[in-house]
Amino acid sequence: MTFKSFFILLAIGIVLLCGLIFLFRQQNIGKIPSTTDETLPPPTPRTTEIPDEIRQKFAAIPDKPALITEFKHSNSIDSVAFSPIDPSLLVSSAHDKNYNRSIKLWNIDDTSEPIATLTGDSVSFSPDGNLLAISGLSGEIRLWDVEKKKFVNTLNSYGENAVFSADGQWLAISTIEVELWDIRIPAMVKKGLKFPSEGLTEDLAFSMDGKLLAIPNRKNKEVNIWDIASQKRIKTLKHETWRVEALKFSPDAENSLLAVVGDENDKIVLYSSPEWNRYAAISAEYVNDLTFTPDGKTIISGGTHEVEFWSVENGERIASIEGYSRWVNCVDVSVDGNIVAAGGNDGFIRIWDVAQYLPAYQNAPSDVVIPIYFLPSNRAPQPDISEKADKLLKDVQKFFADEMERHGLKRKSFTFEKNEDGSAKIYLFEGRTAEDYYLKNTSRKVAKEIYDRFDPSKNIYLILVDISSEKINKGKGIVTAGSDIFMINYKEKTWGQQGGDVIMPADPNGYSSVFVSKMLGYALGLDRDYRDASHLMSYGSKQKQLPKSSAEWLNKSRLFNPNQTFYDQPSTIEKLSPLEGKVRFNVQDADGIHQVRLLVKPTDENPPPGYQRKKDTEQNQIDWERTHKGKYFTLYDYVTINAQKEATVEFDFPKFAKNLIRIQVIDGHGNMVYREMNLVEKKENVTRSLIRRIFKRH
Repeated sequence: MTFKSFFILLAIGIVLLCGLIFLFRQQNIGKIPSTTDETLPPPTPRTTEIPDEIRQKFAAIPDKPALITEFKHSNSIDSVAFSPIDPSLLVSSAHDKNYNRSIKLWNIDDTSEPIATLTGDSVSFSPDGNLLAISGLSGEIRLWDVEKKKFVNTLNSYGENAVFSADGQWLAISTIEVELWDIRIPAMVKKGLKFPSEGLTEDLAFSMDGKLLAIPNRKNKEVNIWDIASQKRIKTLKHETWRVEALKFSPDAENSLLAVVGDENDKIVLYSSPEWNRYAAISAEYVNDLTFTPDGKTIISGGTHEVEFWSVENGERIASIEGYSRWVNCVDVSVDGNIVAAGGNDGFIRIWDVAQYLPAYQNAPSDVVIPIYFLPSNRAPQPDISEKADKLLKDVQKFFADEMERHGLKRKSFTFEKNEDGSAKIYLFEGRTAEDYYLKNTSRKVAKEIYDRFDPSKNIYLILVDISSEKINKGKGIVTAGSDIFMINYKEKTWGQQGGDVIMPADPNGYSSVFVSKMLGYALGLDRDYRDASHLMSYGSKQKQLPKSSAEWLNKSRLFNPNQTFYDQPSTIEKLSPLEGKVRFNVQDADGIHQVRLLVKPTDENPPPGYQRKKDTEQNQIDWERTHKGKYFTLYDYVTINAQKEATVEFDFPKFAKNLIRIQVIDGHGNMVYREMNLVEKKENVTRSLIRRIFKRH
């Protein structure tokens, strides 16, 4: 082997390894791993009772979906579907480790054994619930009678998918092209129409009136909508990916929507009738399957670790169901909308009761601050904690309103739910065990329990943890604050921020409104700001003011402007070639750019002027060098933009900063995103340069 051949093989090996790493990353990337990922402690009986007169001051914790049953089909579930007429009947398809495929019909009231076990690649119910269409690539499509439990016909065709039209007339089969068979008389099925698809399609969808058929086209990254009667293509939807993971029409035939999800984009794209123009997109990360609720108001999706519920009206994530260790591959909802089924890579099908859960979350407020009093099982409640929390919330609310007004902006602040008497609605959350368990890793353990019942992505939670004063002084890291972070686009390494929490002890001596405002500032998307010691987000001894940059940021915050649409086309952030002494970025957002921030990790030996953590100058210098220098992002500079959809922004080159910087953007609807990138690109190393030259030559 020549030296050149050796390096070519080495380069190919490296490329293959990078490909495997990319695939692994694609399978695992999503939300930042939650700090609440640990097993809940076993519940212990409450040793100190809560008097009724105290308990009635608080709001009740919302119910969570009840797990009706879970049962295993095989190694990995591919699809689940309820009978259109009987919510107790469910059919599923799956494959084992050897990729042998099976289809099973279940009665969810007794899942000890399936009603029937069949073979095939995929399965679907007829709209009257009488038939199952069993499809596969083996060369035939079979029709199985549900009541008689036997096959009634075999179609001389093959396909990865077979779908019934809602009017019961057609069975669409995805072969090299899409075939429509007249299915009205199951024993006398007739081959009918054909539509081009240019390759096997993973999914097909009929409109609810049976007049339209949506067919993905892998070759051209399209979804084509066909009028069946005229056999004319009425719309071509340009899609971003070659593979369509899920494709569904909404149940409303008059004002129909088509939901499309690809395998490489991070959103559910909606197209509206009758023109089938792009209506909106839901930032839903990775989605393997979706369905509409029978009333058409909610989309249910399955993807990374959870089942999620999305408002069709405004794109809001209504709620989620966790409990899945890996991917959720498939979801469906019963015809009455009361039960959700989902299957995942672990081979289990889980059935959830959402009859009470979903309506409660559909009507729950969003973009508000929700106070929670967390009480371990051996602690007696502070008798006046609800009054203290109410006063604290109103004082902090007033602080922000005063500061907004001081900067010449409209007097506004965050909102919170209120009781009939105008006091803040505060939730009493009873911890599963005694306080000693919560002294270590307090925030993580408390958040794990709370977010088992609440959704952190919708609101900001002010969580007061009741731990004795003596143990508070011994504990470390009890006060934490931050926003909920989620991946928007893994290719561009763009992250979103929405919702969040502030977790602190329920100190009987209380807190200053400025301190809590600072903690809340982190959850609102504000970062450390060392430019002046008076700035709220500084560590200065005189921190008491909201700088203009923060006031302008909050002026568009969702928490300060409730009831905005959740439909969002996220900002894109690209670094441009620098000018002398300047760094430049191109920012685009369809909702209008409001503010762009440059965040750096200062590395100068001397602390910034706003860093005054210690009163003694020498001690302040030591504290800076030991614990803060170069470790935390802090605001370097900002630009406020007047709702432009595209802008080139530039900042003075930061002289004393780590190479990794963060560009943070808030748009006109209060949606926050950021992207981290290198200030100066690293030089190409020798190995990479050699590989590039080899491939360029060959």
